Amino acid sequence: MSFAVLYLPLVEEFGASRAAVALVQSLALAMFGFSGPIIGWAFDRLGPRRLFPASALVAAGALVIASRLHSLTGLALAYGVVASLGLATIGGQTNMIVATLWYPQARGRAIAAVDVGTGFGAFCFIPLGQVLVTALGWRGTLLVWAALLVAVVVPLNLFQRLPLPEPRPVTPPAPDAPLVSSPERDAWTLRAALRFPSFWWLNAMRFGGACAFTVMNVHMVAYAIDQGVPPAQAATALGAVSLVSLIGRVSTGLLCDRIGRAVTLTIMYTSCAIGISCLGMVAVTGSPQWLVAYVVFYGMSQGSTGIVTAARSADVFAGPVFGSIYGWMGLTTGAGEALGAWAGGKIFDVTGGYLPAFGFAVAALAAGVVSIWRVRPDPRRSRAVS
Repeated sequence: MSFAVLYLPLVEEFGASRAAVALVQSLALAMFGFSGPIIGWAFDRLGPRRLFPASALVAAGALVIASRLHSLTGLALAYGVVASLGLATIGGQTNMIVATLWYPQARGRAIAAVDVGTGFGAFCFIPLGQVLVTALGWRGTLLVWAALLVAVVVPLNLFQRLPLPEPRPVTPPAPDAPLVSSPERDAWTLRAALRFPSFWWLNAMRFGGACAFTVMNVHMVAYAIDQGVPPAQAATALGAVSLVSLIGRVSTGLLCDRIGRAVTLTIMYTSCAIGISCLGMVAVTGSPQWLVAYVVFYGMSQGSTGIVTAARSADVFAGPVFGSIYGWMGLTTGAGEALGAWAGGKIFDVTGGYLPAFGFAVAALAAGVVSIWRVRPDPRRSRAVS
């Protein structure tokens, strides 16, 4: 999230177009998604206690290297590839897997509780990042991020663990008892999941959400500054979005468990579209007061994609290889985020403004809503119940 405050300083230092600099973040976000299958595989085999601290150290080392580079290509490799791979391993994908495995009867609420850290972190670090960029430059800011990874993330994740499987009582069947499906025999495999249409509808939903939210998160600060909003105020607005998202994330989790995943996503994406429209009104009316409405409506929806996706995916695919299945879904997330980050900059370079990019984001949200309504339950469990 803090790339938003690094964006314009990088454009100025490297003398590149906004689209070219946005490609660095596109590469970073693509790594978040495209590394999903590998991260899921590693999670299933290593567990969070070993995987998370090692990944944080990799990310910290890459950020230190990135802070010393004077080439946009080198920055793309260090920041966009290596650091992002380390951060992806300790990001939403794996932490949501931990939550779904611990609390199968309250997945929406558990995922939301864990994901509150994402919103609160962005609320703290985006304004802090703007202060650091002003005082230390973008290079010094990367060094601070690296130090915090080592000082905070590494020691805390040494306490991570997964729940032990509950022992199942073994009772011999009666001689004339009919054969019934067992959880072990009916457990999902990665190959079976890839053949199930709901897997691809969930991917389509994640792709649409990733496109839309990344357009806004990467380019909102630059757009606000273009409209005459001071940089510190623009960064504060983006940080305020993350603060409001604390309420939105908890609300998303509660609604997921109360009224269902598809209805919840529809409500949240509608709120997001209203917020994007309010942000567009800043350019139309010339009044920065519309930023307040943007912060409220957009902030309430921030993080909803990940919460709903994780809960619905676990509804359908929970089992021994859920980490791997969920990891493969990250491919479309990475593609969507990479497209969103690049498209926002490219549309600005072509049209000279961000309003068409905002329209692109709303269209992506609509595609996500259509997709979540197409997800069907696990037919294996339906057979077992019947």
